[in-house]
Amino acid sequence: MKNLIWCIPFFLMACGGVVTPAENENIGFEGQDTIVDFEMNSERLSAVEFNDELSFMQEVTINQIFDLFNSDSANIDLNYENTLFELDMHLQSLNEKKVPKQGEAYLTAMINLMNFYIEDLKNNFPAMIELIKKPVRKKIDTKKLEDYDMNFALKEKELFDSVVAAQDAFAKANNIKLM
Repeated sequence: MKNLIWCIPFFLMACGGVVTPAENENIGFEGQDTIVDFEMNSERLSAVEFNDELSFMQEVTINQIFDLFNSDSANIDLNYENTLFELDMHLQSLNEKKVPKQGEAYLTAMINLMNFYIEDLKNNFPAMIELIKKPVRKKIDTKKLEDYDMNFALKEKELFDSVVAAQDAFAKANNIKLM
């Protein structure tokens, strides 16, 4: 270890070289110079921002739906209202979104997903709320809840698949690496 410490100053001097004050004046550095100077591609930045916003929106929605489906009888009404409110906000945001190059299919897929959630939760889920609120469930009630959950998941997966395919195509068109 002592030998290594002794070698470090020698290595630094051997690689660095000596610049005399006269040579230093001719180098031509200015105060504004940076190590790396490049322009950011605004189109690509816009595409990345668009992708991130839609991905975050999808993640928030998934968590909201998960919470709703795992609600107990005491929290079901509040979670239902909150979920519908969030979905309406997301849909409004999507409808106002400026779409970057080749992002139309991705946006449409997300709008379709949000519309599915809103329509299904408004039309079919209220009957499930009544079943969830029952103090004692019969086997037929449990079966209805399970069937609803299964049908919901199948429709949701189909729409998720279209979102993922559209997102992949969008990422490829805009040279974005997805995680």
